[in-house]
Amino acid sequence: MLHPLLRALTRIIGPSVAALLVLLPGCRTEPPPSYIRLEGAAPTLTDAPTSQALLVVFWASWCPPCREETPGLLELAEKPPEGLRVIVFSHDAHLQAVEAFLGGPPAPELHLRLDEGHAVARSFGVDTLPASILVVDGRLVARFSGPRDWNSQAMRRLLEKLSREHPSRAPAPAH
Repeated sequence: MLHPLLRALTRIIGPSVAALLVLLPGCRTEPPPSYIRLEGAAPTLTDAPTSQALLVVFWASWCPPCREETPGLLELAEKPPEGLRVIVFSHDAHLQAVEAFLGGPPAPELHLRLDEGHAVARSFGVDTLPASILVVDGRLVARFSGPRDWNSQAMRRLLEKLSREHPSRAPAPAH
């Protein structure tokens, strides 16, 4: 069954163009799964904050789900669980767009960078926003697709638990 918006779009622009639009990367708006387990070495990030665990967030000020998760992400970055730091890669073309959305320069705790040409997103296999990857001791641990309530107690507990797991002893993928 086609989503009503897709059905209307198909009538207006034709099925071929509508199918192409659906396949293009963009913002994810449907409810996301909890997370997906990852394995392997993480891509190297230059100038990343020193930490046992990094939450690498791919985001943009023009993406409604990204905007939705921003308050909780800011709170998490400002008061993270022990050993965790946040680094945000923005798909915005200019820092001024980010600053306009945030009402000023990004909080230093976000370690925000523009992902010019989406090179970092490609290295992590990210093609939709928002997406976040938890890296522990240089190893991929978990992928979170879609918006999150990053500052909720449940999410904080999950991040703490996943950050403490030694990647080589992590349980087999279960989520």
